[in-house]
Amino acid sequence: MKAFLLCVKGIMLLLIGSVVLFACSQKQEGTTETVTAKAVEVVRASVGEIRSELQLSGTIEARSQVLVFPMVAGKIIQMNIDEGSRVKKGDVLAVIEHEELELQRDQAKAAHRAAETAHEQAKQLAEIRVMTQIAQVRSQLQSAEVALQQVRDLARLRTTTQIDQAQAGLASLQANLEKLKRGARDEDRKQAEAAVNQAEANLLNAVSDFERLKNLYGSGAISKQSFEAAQTQLIDNGAREEDIRAMEAQVRQAEASLVLAQAQAETVSWEKEEALAQAQVDAARAALQSAAALAGAKSWEAEIISAETAMAQAKAALDLAQKRLNDATITAPISGIVSIRHIDLGAMASPTSPMLEIVDMDTVKATVSIIESDLSKLNRNDIAYVSVDALPEPMTGKISLISPTLERSSRSAKVEIAVENRDLKLKPGMFAKVRVPVEIRENVVLIPRAAVIEDTEKGLRTVFVVENNRGKRRQVNFGLSQGSVVEISNGLGEGDLVVVAGQHTLKDGEAVTVVNP
Repeated sequence: MKAFLLCVKGIMLLLIGSVVLFACSQKQEGTTETVTAKAVEVVRASVGEIRSELQLSGTIEARSQVLVFPMVAGKIIQMNIDEGSRVKKGDVLAVIEHEELELQRDQAKAAHRAAETAHEQAKQLAEIRVMTQIAQVRSQLQSAEVALQQVRDLARLRTTTQIDQAQAGLASLQANLEKLKRGARDEDRKQAEAAVNQAEANLLNAVSDFERLKNLYGSGAISKQSFEAAQTQLIDNGAREEDIRAMEAQVRQAEASLVLAQAQAETVSWEKEEALAQAQVDAARAALQSAAALAGAKSWEAEIISAETAMAQAKAALDLAQKRLNDATITAPISGIVSIRHIDLGAMASPTSPMLEIVDMDTVKATVSIIESDLSKLNRNDIAYVSVDALPEPMTGKISLISPTLERSSRSAKVEIAVENRDLKLKPGMFAKVRVPVEIRENVVLIPRAAVIEDTEKGLRTVFVVENNRGKRRQVNFGLSQGSVVEISNGLGEGDLVVVAGQHTLKDGEAVTVVNP
């Protein structure tokens, strides 16, 4: 606006100058033409600070905007917030019924205790069991070796002894049989006669007793059992040939036993017993080697590791059950304000449906897009000024994010400016104008841009300065520009009077009159 007013003033001065020249040209002929100074307006070149800024536009957004989903399904039994409520991170928002989850947690806790106990037992007993097994197998080996030595020492002797015993028994029986068949010697015969006489007497007595008992039995004076006993005694007192036959049977049995013993000796049966005993020794030795290998490999460590793994699995199951129980209590993931509540007390919560929305507005961000060519001018934490129509003054922020990638369609990158918003005056969705100073220079010469005359064909920039009431043309070079002010890098000094109105019709060295309002 200031530049526009300066241009208007310049045009008015040009019109005034033209009127003056026209009046002078109407003077009477013969008079001498007088030179009239051209009216101009000037400013003094000053030394100060100038900034080059990027002018951007974007949208105000909340720093964080989170939809809260329940992690477990169930009925809402407690609801502590409403829309507009301010919450802090970790505050309890709602509680879902969780009796079943508590039971699952208790079950997992019991399983974990059992796994811990098994692990402790494994640490204390696993090695002892292996060592006990080794001792048992070593004892079995010693017993098998003793049995083998006994077989080696006694098996053959036992077989030959059995043959000798069978031969002796057979000979004795054969002698007795011959004795029975041959009859007795004189002394034996006398003894036998005496025995016969005694037997005859016994027989007579037995007959007499039998007849008497028979009569008694017939009259019912004695029992049948007593009568049969007397009858048996009568029969036994008689001589029987079956004694010879019984002796002959015993002889045949003894002969068979002798044949069997001889057959065992011929087949060397003790070698089979020795081989069997040796096999038992080998089996016991292999078992000892196996047990020793387990001890050498510290197999109990594998058992301990297995128990430890089971305990870790039980602990993981307990942690999972505890987490699910904790998930029944819904807490605020961020600090902020509840902007939307989607569910009421008593309703069924589902992990697929949001319960509420929380926005963090204590700090907001103005999101803008910047073209590729300007990216190198920005850095994180650079100061930026954010303006919205609802506020009279811009708010100061800092660049918090510069996107590392560009959008393919626009070839621009997203930039976020963080702005403190404790009083919540900035609302998400507001249109924002952003100024970002990209370069600041101090103690440089500054003049209004309207004072500069540009020759685009020659690529020259010039200004007029007033020296001794005359306008002098000077070529200048630009530095930075900020609005209607430019930096002059050379050609001017502090305090020079620079023409800002009337310079476009001014000639180099022409007389001027300063008519600043």
